[in-house]
Amino acid sequence: MSVRILEKDTITRQSADGFKPLIIGQPQTIFESRAARLRQLAKESFMADYLLLVGQITQAQANLTATYQDKVQLQAKISKQTPLSVQHFEPENIWLDILNDLIEQLAPLVSDDIKTTLEQLNQQANDVLVNYGKALRQSNFERVPAEQAIFIWAALNTFFSLLVANSRFEWQQEGNENLHHCPLCHSAPVASMVNDSGHRYLHCSLCEAQWNSIRAQCTQCGDSRQIKLASLKENDAPVRAETCNECQSYLKLMFLEKDHQLDAVADDLASLVLDVKLSETALLRSGFNPFLLPVLQ
Repeated sequence: MSVRILEKDTITRQSADGFKPLIIGQPQTIFESRAARLRQLAKESFMADYLLLVGQITQAQANLTATYQDKVQLQAKISKQTPLSVQHFEPENIWLDILNDLIEQLAPLVSDDIKTTLEQLNQQANDVLVNYGKALRQSNFERVPAEQAIFIWAALNTFFSLLVANSRFEWQQEGNENLHHCPLCHSAPVASMVNDSGHRYLHCSLCEAQWNSIRAQCTQCGDSRQIKLASLKENDAPVRAETCNECQSYLKLMFLEKDHQLDAVADDLASLVLDVKLSETALLRSGFNPFLLPVLQ
């Protein structure tokens, strides 16, 4: 799979063609919609307090995208294969400025225990934070204090979403193998989304890009023989889990035609009961939600 950077007129021309293998949205819109969705979901959730906290973090991300919109630009030489992966790309330290501003915005809004965490995070040396960020991108979650991880990831998430949006990437799908990870930054998907036209896209947990993946096929191993859908109640629930008995994994599958307000991160969190149900089986999550980091650790 190769990635290239397009000129603006090429992007405009391609967008008019309809189907796109890679969708890159506007970070401010993504984060504002996510924050609103989290506030809505909190009204009827046993996780209300945590969803509201995540909503505050996400709203702060939305605010910061406006501040850093023109400051995050691709400067390094990149690879054609997953150009922003941890193996090929080291983010500029501007993401540390984003983290500092994130802490400053959240401090007056959060509870005393969260405020203590933010103060501890604010006292960390930059080289320590850089190593924490790299560890998170390498899925070495045990190397990062659990209570600080979600804020570090939020800063990286803001940086990478802006970088991708400003870099005008194009990705051309080549076959259906090894498509579980983001073709841009090689991060795991949060969930997969089925749009109104029936196309399935995996939603990146780090850079917010969405890449096409054919349906009725396991996004983890590619098997199509032992795929089943699981849900808590009705068979046509807007949020379900696509399970695979071949590799013993599952990934949330969200149907936008059922609810256009669905958000990969927010609705994955809000449907945690489905994960609990599936944890009683031998199935493991193949997706990654950064706001579940405290649970994972």
